[in-house]
Amino acid sequence: NVPSRELPLVDGLTTADRQKKKEIDDLLTQALKGLTFEERQEQQDILHGVEAKIAEEAGFIEASLQELDDHLRTTKTSSIVYEMARGMDPGYVSARAFRVMFLRGTRYDAEAAAEQMLKFFEMKHQLFGRKKLVKDITLDDLDEDDIACLKSGWIQLAGKDRSGRQIILNLPGLRDDQSTLQNELRMRYYIWMCALESEETQMNGTIPIVYTVGGMKDRFGGSGYYENAKCSTVVPNHMAALHICTDEISEHLRHYSIITAASKKLRTRCRFHYGSQTECLYHMSTYGIPPSFLPVDSSNKTQISIQSHLKWVESRFKMERNESPLSSAIAVLTKQLITPTENDVLIIGGNRSNNEGNKRFRALVKDLSKAYKTGSKESRKDLVDRVMHSVDESGGRFLKQHIDDCRDRVWRELPKDQIRKTVAQAFRNSYRRK
Repeated sequence: NVPSRELPLVDGLTTADRQKKKEIDDLLTQALKGLTFEERQEQQDILHGVEAKIAEEAGFIEASLQELDDHLRTTKTSSIVYEMARGMDPGYVSARAFRVMFLRGTRYDAEAAAEQMLKFFEMKHQLFGRKKLVKDITLDDLDEDDIACLKSGWIQLAGKDRSGRQIILNLPGLRDDQSTLQNELRMRYYIWMCALESEETQMNGTIPIVYTVGGMKDRFGGSGYYENAKCSTVVPNHMAALHICTDEISEHLRHYSIITAASKKLRTRCRFHYGSQTECLYHMSTYGIPPSFLPVDSSNKTQISIQSHLKWVESRFKMERNESPLSSAIAVLTKQLITPTENDVLIIGGNRSNNEGNKRFRALVKDLSKAYKTGSKESRKDLVDRVMHSVDESGGRFLKQHIDDCRDRVWRELPKDQIRKTVAQAFRNSYRRK
């Protein structure tokens, strides 16, 4: 059997591949050398799911929360986004359950939890913008391209190992060629945060598996691997191990960026598994990971099925939209009470609004209209995203006037797909006038 920590020695590697293999082996070796014997044993226990459980006694939790708060007070000035979030909704940022999630993710290392919280808000702001900074992200916050990426199945929740740790399965061979890196990161964020809704997962940790055996090899040469890996390390989870499976050495070399994104201690818990599907499943079973983690087709065990994953997506849609009549009524009333601000883009039945938000919107569209007219389909989509992001960053919304059941004029916020159509139409109108 091939030792699972190091890559196998094989003939036919190019000089560059051999150097990359050496760099990966050196990273893993150096991570081990920096630990004492006791620390190495601790990492082995975590890897195999026999680590000592943290006793979450009330006094211990309160003391840890206070320590976390102290660290945030001294480091918050280094994060403009964290301060922005705290100013928008201090209750969201300081919620006990929210902060405990970060403490659990760092095994109650309050300083590390504070640092991760700042990085978390920075990433969330980058992915979803200012308006969604202090709200839990749901499927309604993802656009149609994000949803398509989610439904591709290349990242799935795949059951638990024998120690009750959530398996996060990555199948690069299912990456959607129509998805951008931003779509992938937003989808990844959503799935990880779904997993962390479970307190059991927060306490026990997660087991990411990258599986590139057979038809699951990445068609994009590992592009975006580093950014995806960093996203996984910023969400507040305890990553107990990282397993990488493939049947070709070249695939392993592509995962160098994933190793560099991992912390030194996580590198000691990284394992490579080289061989056929049967061989990789056997190797994984020695770490307490059941073969059932791989969603194979019942009629063809060599083919991957995403049917269970699609059922999970559908169940999330139903769960998130399963509002009671009362809550639905409240939501309608809330929408009716929207009051426009100077930063909003107001849509009034084709009439031209002189609201400041509209003026800035028209000016930006005008500046970018030439690029939109001559651009490709992909570049046009990027320009639309840029305009939407600009409005969002200024604190604005796209509001449209409606007539309600009482014949009153009310403002409603446009859903994201309609905003895209509105911005695209504004571009077309702009360059047609020239």
